[in-house]
Amino acid sequence: MREKINPFVSISDLMAGVTAVIMLLLVVSFVRSAAVAAEVEQQRKQGIVAAISEIRKALASSESMNGVEVRDSVILLTDRSFESGSACLSENVEKALKTEVAPILAANLRRYPNIMVQIEGHTDAAPVRQMTTDLKGKCALFDDNYSLSAGRAREARKAVLSAVQGDSAISRRIAVVGFGPDRLINTENPLAAENRRVEIRLVSRGL
Repeated sequence: MREKINPFVSISDLMAGVTAVIMLLLVVSFVRSAAVAAEVEQQRKQGIVAAISEIRKALASSESMNGVEVRDSVILLTDRSFESGSACLSENVEKALKTEVAPILAANLRRYPNIMVQIEGHTDAAPVRQMTTDLKGKCALFDDNYSLSAGRAREARKAVLSAVQGDSAISRRIAVVGFGPDRLINTENPLAAENRRVEIRLVSRGL
């Protein structure tokens, strides 16, 4: 007499097999995602290191670097990069940005699509005494430290954009933010000149 096959046992075995296959696919997908993420992060670091290294070398041999420094992975425009009480770049710094920094940033943004440039404006803690409406003379309209810091960052962005004219895909990856006095370097002396600065950073795209 033939033994009857329990259909529920077969279905149970089938479901167990399907579950095992799904789990295997999930593991493979996770491993691939981790590998891709690691590769993207490596490319990002490579792009940032390459760009900063090139810019450091260019500025070291530049005659117009007064006010532009490279500290770690940050391109720093010090207080003397700007006219007092103004968002306007000094002539030397504007020249350095356009001829030395901007071409290198543009080349590396094209080479590494997973990085972007963030230009951050910072001020000291001294309040802006009066609203500035002289756009031509001061390069920005501002009535507080936040709008002043953003105006200075925008002027730096304009100089950087000189190397990417007509390339909207690249220009969209150059962002501006004004922090005002929120991120002081010298907290013991909130009015110190070192607090007044613009920082140009290479960061992961989307951050």
